[in-house]
Amino acid sequence: MGDKGQYNIVHSHVVVIGLGGLGALAARYLVGAGVGSITLVDGDVVDKSNLQRQVTYNEMHLGDLKAKVLYHELIKVNPDISVKYKSLFADSDNLPTLVDDATCVLDCTDNIATRKHINRACIAAQTPLFIAAASGLTWQAINVSTHDNATGCYACLVDHIDVREDCISQGVLGPVVGIAACHQATQALLFLAKRFSASIQWGHYISGHAVSGMTKSFSLAPSSDCEVCQ
Repeated sequence: MGDKGQYNIVHSHVVVIGLGGLGALAARYLVGAGVGSITLVDGDVVDKSNLQRQVTYNEMHLGDLKAKVLYHELIKVNPDISVKYKSLFADSDNLPTLVDDATCVLDCTDNIATRKHINRACIAAQTPLFIAAASGLTWQAINVSTHDNATGCYACLVDHIDVREDCISQGVLGPVVGIAACHQATQALLFLAKRFSASIQWGHYISGHAVSGMTKSFSLAPSSDCEVCQ
């Protein structure tokens, strides 16, 4: 990253929404890299079913608020940074305030409705958004730029393809979530450092398969009738 890149990372504020297998791990990498300020958002509690993929938590945390648990774990990693947590579920009412002063947002949630709300709030605030997801043996990601009218947003994506919510029906292999989180955290850090912005593929929808190791992607064009980004 170099001195300038590290300086930029230290002077950034990242909001991580959803603190399951994706968000908890991505937040750990951001804190380890020296992100100066991070806000953790999730209203859920730790459940036993989470433990196979949400590596931050263990049986001692069952029933505890994820945001509070992760807060205490992250300040052990880097006590010099500012870590805040909000034990609430993101919705259309609180999102404008949550993302208002963020350098970027990581969407690590697990349902389409919430992702749509986050996408709309980030577009309105002109805050870059990094989205990742995983189910079964596959992972997906897209980086949403708020300054490039040539690429679409998450609302355009769900208009283009059938995005399924099938973690409950298909399950998900724990390491697959980790792959998605590593990709998401890497993209965010490259952006925050402001040294590798040209390497970030804004508006490219990526789908990866954990067994074959293959990835495929396509450039997401904006929907002409999108009410969010057009």
